[in-house]
Amino acid sequence: MSSNILLSLVFFFCLGQIKAQPPQKVIDRVVTTINEIRNDGCKCGKKYMQPVGPITWSDHLYYTASSHAEDMLENNYFGHISKDGRDVGDRFDDLGYNWQYAGENLGEGQDSFEEVVRDWLQSPSHCKMIMNADMKEMGLSKRGRFWVQHFGTTMPPNYRRTKTRYSEGNE
Repeated sequence: MSSNILLSLVFFFCLGQIKAQPPQKVIDRVVTTINEIRNDGCKCGKKYMQPVGPITWSDHLYYTASSHAEDMLENNYFGHISKDGRDVGDRFDDLGYNWQYAGENLGEGQDSFEEVVRDWLQSPSHCKMIMNADMKEMGLSKRGRFWVQHFGTTMPPNYRRTKTRYSEGNE
């Protein structure tokens, strides 16, 4: 079985294990809120971040975020590195997102989207991820007490990733 077919089967199997997309009005509110922040620019810690272009919702990144949130919930941990040592780049690869840029914000215990965004904006590294101009798409999921926001940009056609390991893209 070719690796592309196997990857597609794994992707579709995982989709069946993850809850359906949020309603469109929720997606619109999430994207609008993040784009207002990106459009206005903001201070991330001591550094002012210039306005950057808008981001769009990605169903694919919603599924990667849902998968990680579900894994943290089921396996009782909170972190960017899973218990089996996988990072956001690995998770994107596993679910077939051919990433050029990858990023992840996590939250735990916030009751609302507004609360988790406020917390992310108070954290310089999370804020910089929201303001990262390289990130063109996002997905967001909440499972139990865990929030996962995935950011990414797909690899352009006919390009191949030379860095196979993820590194924090918010410097």
